[in-house]
Amino acid sequence: MRIVGREQELAAIRATVDRVPSAPLNLTLHGDPGVGKSVLLREAVAYAREQGIRVLGGTGYETEAQMAWAGLHQLFAPVLGHFDRIEPFHRDTLLRVMGFQDGPTPDRLAVSIASLSVMAAVAEEGPVLIAVEDAHWVDHPTREVMMFLILRLERYDIRAVFARRPLTATERVSPGIGMLEIPPLPREAARELLEELHPDLPPAVRDRVLTDAAGNPLAIAELPHAFGTEAADSLDLLPSGAPLRSRLETGYASRALTLPAPQRAALLRTALDGDGLENATDLRRPSGLTAHDILDIERLGLISRDSTPSGLRFRHPLVRSAIIATASPDEVREAHATLAEQYRRDPERRMWHLAAAAVEPDENVAAEIESAADALSTRGGAGLAVTALRRAAALTPEPGPTARRLQRAAELASESGQMDIAQRLVDEARRTVDRPDHLARGLTTRARVLLLRDGDLAAVRRLLDRASAADDEPVQILQVRLVAASYAQDPAEWDRLHTMVKHPEGSPDTLTALLYDVLADLPRTAHGLANRIGSRLADATESTPPGHIAELCRAAAWIDRLHDCRDHFARLVEHETGRGALTYAASGYWFQAHDHTLSGEWDEAEAAANAGLDLCLRHDLELIAQDLRCALGWVAAGRGDVDSTRAYSRTVEQWAEPRGSRFHLALSTRNLALAELSQGDYEAAYAQCVRGGVPDSAAGPGYGPWMLLDLVEAALRSGRTTEAAAQVAAADAARVADRTPRLRLHMAAAHALLDAGPAPEAAAARLRAALALPTAEQWPFDHARLRLLLGELYRRNHRPGDARPELQRAADIFRRIGATAWCRRAEQELRASGVAVQREPGSAPSAGGELLTAQQMEVAQLAATGLSNKEIGERLYLSPRTVSAHLYRVFPKLGITSRSALRDALESLDTRP
Repeated sequence: MRIVGREQELAAIRATVDRVPSAPLNLTLHGDPGVGKSVLLREAVAYAREQGIRVLGGTGYETEAQMAWAGLHQLFAPVLGHFDRIEPFHRDTLLRVMGFQDGPTPDRLAVSIASLSVMAAVAEEGPVLIAVEDAHWVDHPTREVMMFLILRLERYDIRAVFARRPLTATERVSPGIGMLEIPPLPREAARELLEELHPDLPPAVRDRVLTDAAGNPLAIAELPHAFGTEAADSLDLLPSGAPLRSRLETGYASRALTLPAPQRAALLRTALDGDGLENATDLRRPSGLTAHDILDIERLGLISRDSTPSGLRFRHPLVRSAIIATASPDEVREAHATLAEQYRRDPERRMWHLAAAAVEPDENVAAEIESAADALSTRGGAGLAVTALRRAAALTPEPGPTARRLQRAAELASESGQMDIAQRLVDEARRTVDRPDHLARGLTTRARVLLLRDGDLAAVRRLLDRASAADDEPVQILQVRLVAASYAQDPAEWDRLHTMVKHPEGSPDTLTALLYDVLADLPRTAHGLANRIGSRLADATESTPPGHIAELCRAAAWIDRLHDCRDHFARLVEHETGRGALTYAASGYWFQAHDHTLSGEWDEAEAAANAGLDLCLRHDLELIAQDLRCALGWVAAGRGDVDSTRAYSRTVEQWAEPRGSRFHLALSTRNLALAELSQGDYEAAYAQCVRGGVPDSAAGPGYGPWMLLDLVEAALRSGRTTEAAAQVAAADAARVADRTPRLRLHMAAAHALLDAGPAPEAAAARLRAALALPTAEQWPFDHARLRLLLGELYRRNHRPGDARPELQRAADIFRRIGATAWCRRAEQELRASGVAVQREPGSAPSAGGELLTAQQMEVAQLAATGLSNKEIGERLYLSPRTVSAHLYRVFPKLGITSRSALRDALESLDTRP
């Protein structure tokens, strides 16, 4: 049939299918129900097949939205034979995740890479179109894989078209995703379609249909006969203000009611079984409909022929809901019970049908649902497991197990970012059973919610005090208290925790004891901590709770061994984002940002921190949001972007000061001091250290030791030799250098700075010994700082030949990681040692030097006018994050370190001969 009024939309779709250079490689059609998205998607599929393009994809179903990897099964079912053409590791990854092979569930990055390998293998045989209808109902893990795929289509002969419901006001569209809104038909096109479909309608009825349909093509097609053959009368059965969905759904329901009871029962099971109709040829999931049934239902206009595996599909999503609406509650439960019996070998799918089929408390059913929910929570489905556990609790006959399941649901809700639900579940559990152990567990969950959402450390401590009074074995209480104490950095709280942890010689090395040793007792316990953490991570399995992994990564970060945990925190991000334990995914982003920063991968650090910050802001995770702002400020400080550093610190300190978060205040101080050092303002850097209390904590158990090098350099270069010497002596007495390999580098640099005047040879020997350590190059920024100090020392002692290679190496490292201001300092030293450096600091590039791309120039010019990143993004249709990335590439090209210098730098470009 001819498609009316969609010429522009069809042109855009065909341009994507044809991979026209100016068209996006992927296109998402979005709009109201019935507006014609499915018709346009089917047209895209038909057009692609006419061009000889293979079509893969499927359909999202509401009943399968909570079933991990259901969509991936649809995508790859037609090309399973291609799995033999990819690497065995990738093949095994996909076979495990699709349920064809036993083994641990892979992380989502591994699944994404394996999926891309399959698509590449398929595309080697010819062009491919990925087409997915109702994409909003595709399960979240599959959506993440598809996002990974469609952002990497350019290298392969692949294109993608999706159809989904309209965007909500709060939804964000990722850069690189082509969006095409399908609006209602204009009045004239709507009239043309109505006359083509229903040429014999009386004028009054035609006008009523056009008014009520409001340009919706499905309504134009269905309203005239939705209520019978007498259109003029039937349209008056509902008031003109009745929702269009109600009218169409009522029409479909009236047709379903004409079927005999056996056919309606089979149709109901099909409607409740996700894609049971579309995949009726799948022997594991029989639809229960005979060929005769299908013909009868097709005549009623409830199903239609399509390119699904079975060749069938419901005519519209409203058909499914209409069929369910015609059934009584008993009929729906009976259908779910039948489906649960069919899925005995699929615990996750069986769980949902069992939950829907049960009507009375049944401990066996509740226990089976709980078991499936626990398994789901370890596979990145903590958010989905909350719903299952609530249903299990409702089906539990005894109060004690009911409360336990509600408490577990509350804990998973807090982990998955559902903070309000977690609070309600705690209340519900307490109303069910008011026992001390349940009270303690509920108070601990409340404390965790409060810590993550608001960071009110004093209130968290009070809740945990109450919990401790109610429970003699407060393992979970202690872990939350330790995390809260690591932010408060209160010596009195550490003393109290020391008596609570009870870690006598020879006692088991529990996770709680390990966390205490790292966070509170690092000066005494540093030796052997890396092995203790590494051993626990090596023993981690797929069933290890993500919270344990996150705490071990936190411990590794405190001893500068986060690089040993990359696979684990990558799994937190990949496995728990979406419907998993979002709080641990947010922590995973912070681990990534911290690790990338130390590894000199500052663009990647910024991207990870911004991604984590977006997640935190969506779910009100204010505590981790401040961690990530500190990470962003650290990168900005290293780059020498003082303005951005101050902006991040201002936000962090306004939040942290009233809450008493000394950890965040320490990180803010670190960032501000480093930013001032990068500009050579040593007085300001020292003032920041003093304001942040660094001189009092540089040898203590908190974050102070990691700020010692900045404090000593700022003190010495501002004429405070006595203060610097006192700090180094205190750090030596506290054996700071023995705590982590990175602190050993810092202490060597601090001693060298102190000895540079009276004993330059000893200072140089210290620096050479530090640079010779096996781990020296593991932290590029620290490594380059030591090279710079050594080069400066040689030059000032009239050894330019020894200075030049050190200074050149330092400048190269600083330039590579984006430490613009530090690179400029190294280049100044190189010039002083007699080396000609191509570009003067602060000047524009020479004619043969680095030039700005067209988009970088456009971004720079707008930024020079004073526009914010958000305002620039709105003008250029870029995300603020992309604008920020452009600017940080512009600064070193122009030889500047802040936005305030942009105008002069660009003017010098304009006047350059």
